[in-house]
Amino acid sequence: MKFVKRLSLFFIYPLTMFALGFASNMAIMEFFYPGEQNIPVKQDYPAVLGTSPARDDLSDSQKDENFLLPGEPKPVEVAMSEEPVVNANTHYVLERYDAISGESSEDDEALMPDKFIGLNREKLVDEIEEYNRNPSLTDLEQGFTYMELVSFSAGRVVVRKSYELEEGEKGFFLLNENHYVVVYDHSLSNVYMDTEILVENLPEDLQEEILNMKFVEDEKELYQFLETYTS
Repeated sequence: MKFVKRLSLFFIYPLTMFALGFASNMAIMEFFYPGEQNIPVKQDYPAVLGTSPARDDLSDSQKDENFLLPGEPKPVEVAMSEEPVVNANTHYVLERYDAISGESSEDDEALMPDKFIGLNREKLVDEIEEYNRNPSLTDLEQGFTYMELVSFSAGRVVVRKSYELEEGEKGFFLLNENHYVVVYDHSLSNVYMDTEILVENLPEDLQEEILNMKFVEDEKELYQFLETYTS
C-alpha cells in the first residue's frame, strides 16, 4: 500500500504543479494584454475557391482595379479595331465623269495625293470638300464642278471628279508618253493624235504643264501648238 501511495503522489504532484503554472501564465497574459486572448482570427478571404467577399466590404487599397479577389476572373483587355486610313500602299483610282455626255473613265494608275496619306474616311471627305472650295486652275479650265469620294478602304480608294463642258468646247489633253507628246480627247479615254514632238525639246514650263496633263480648249489652240513645236 505504501508503494501505491508513493506512486500516486509521483503523478499527482507534477500534474498539480503544471495546472498551477498554466493558470498563472494565463492570469499574467490577461493582466498585461487584456482582451487579446478572446479575439477571433478573421479570415480575409474564403478558403473555398469560387466564393469571394463583396468589393464593398474591402478597404480602399483593396478596391484597386488591379486587385483580384479569390475566384474572381482576371479582366481581359479587348483591343479596339483600328480605323482604316490611307497609306502608301493604298490603291488610288481617279474616276473622271462628264456630266453632260454621261461618259466616265477610270485612271487606276493615278498618283495618290500626298495630302491624302494618313487620313481616315472622315478626314478624307473633309479634304475633298476643301478641294471643292478651291479647285486647281487646270481642273477649272476643264469644266470641273465637284469631287466626291466613291469608295474607301485601307486597300483601295476611289475618287470621282465631275466636269461639265459645252459641246464643241470640250478640248484636248496633251500628255507625255515615252518622251513624246500624245493628244487625248476630253475624256482621256481615247488617243486623238500621236505626235513626234519630244517633251524634253519643249520649254521647261511647257514640259511641266504636259507632265501634269496640259489642257487645250479647242482644235484651233491644239493646231497652233503643233505648228509651233513640230520640227
